[in-house]
This record gives sequence, structure tokens and C-alpha cells, in this order.
Amino acid sequence: MAKRILVIDDSRLNLGIISQALSQAGFEVATANNGNEGLEKFKKEKIDLVILDLILPGLDGFGFLQICKNDPLIKHIPVIVLTGRDSLEEIEKTKRLGALECFVKHRMPPNKIKDYIKSYFNQWK
Repeated sequence: MAKRILVIDDSRLNLGIISQALSQAGFEVATANNGNEGLEKFKKEKIDLVILDLILPGLDGFGFLQICKNDPLIKHIPVIVLTGRDSLEEIEKTKRLGALECFVKHRMPPNKIKDYIKSYFNQWK
């Protein structure tokens, strides 16, 4: 069965590009355009991994990570942060809040994200 990935980003363009790359790699993709919608889908649907933007309307990425870290039902599911901000302080904060990895968008094109995720899941086969 295909792994299901939830992509949370308020940019429709980013959602489309990332979703397409992941779908072409054989993943099932769910999307949300804000943190609250993403958290609701994360808790209700079977999700194997989350790709999360930090700057979101409503619940931002840091708040999302904090909630996930404290929820025993979802805290074990990996979250990859994909942000447009190139701040070492913010990257370190995402790791403290439990993110598996934090990538800066302009340094990590969708195909590299896809390859990273495939590699991550392959190590657990």
C-alpha cells in the first residue's frame, strides 16, 4: 500500500508542485492550506508523513509541531518542515519541537524532497 503524505502549505503553487512530485513517485497525497485544516486531517486520516510550511495562516508551523509533540497518537509520525525562511534559529527550533528534518525551499527542489522521503521510507522496509 502506498504511503500517504500530508502537505501543509498556504501557497497553492507550492502545494501543486510538491504534490505532483510525490504523486509521480507513487505516494498518496493529501493537502491542507493552513495549520488548522492540516492538524484536523492529520488527526482524522491515516498519514505516514507530513511536509509542513512554517508560515501559515491561523495555526503556524511551530504551533503545529508543538501540538504534535504533545499528542501521543501522532507524535511518532515524522514531520518534515519545508520553509522559505533561511534562519538557523528557526531550523534549530523545528528540531527541538520534534521535526525529522527542516529544509529551506530554495535549496531543496521537489525532486530532492521526493528522493529524501523515498530514502526515509526505504530504510524502514
